[in-house]
Amino acid sequence: MSEAQVRSFVSIDLEDQQVLSRIVSIMSSLQALGGDLKPVEGENIHLTLKFLGNVSTPRLAEVQSSLKQLTFPSFSAEIKGAGAFPNLKHMNVIWVGVNEGWSQVEQIYEQVEKLLYTLGFKRENRPFSPHITIARVRSIRKRDEIANFLQHLSDESFGTITVDKVQLKQSILSSSGPKYSTLLEIPSQPR
Repeated sequence: MSEAQVRSFVSIDLEDQQVLSRIVSIMSSLQALGGDLKPVEGENIHLTLKFLGNVSTPRLAEVQSSLKQLTFPSFSAEIKGAGAFPNLKHMNVIWVGVNEGWSQVEQIYEQVEKLLYTLGFKRENRPFSPHITIARVRSIRKRDEIANFLQHLSDESFGTITVDKVQLKQSILSSSGPKYSTLLEIPSQPR
């Protein structure tokens, strides 16, 4: 019998209601353009630090133990700008970015990468680009309109959040979309 697998990732959750409502408003405006988009549910909006994929229960215990070694102070991060990966002409993912606080997020990311590399997780090949996925693009329908809309948001501030914890999350896939639950919360430490 095979071991149970837990689909998991490490993230910073967005819990500031004002910032969330601005992002949800932008998602509604994007959908109104008529594009073929799958928006992220408001309660699932987060900044992924590392996607782990399916992890066995014993290995997940090692991940939790390792992540408890994370150390970072609480800080503010401005959520600003919007765009698409890989770019506006070939959109797969629509995102909002991190402006102020970018380097602190990157420092946490580097710690997560190092801690999990020692457990055998591969390092990410691409350069880290802190972002919050707000929608996935299913087809090119209305691509030009969406790209134009996103360009107008390139300097838009959605507000500032306080980053005072990192979370290990479980993702359970269902026909109605993923459901996330927190497996571990690592709080910031005072300076």
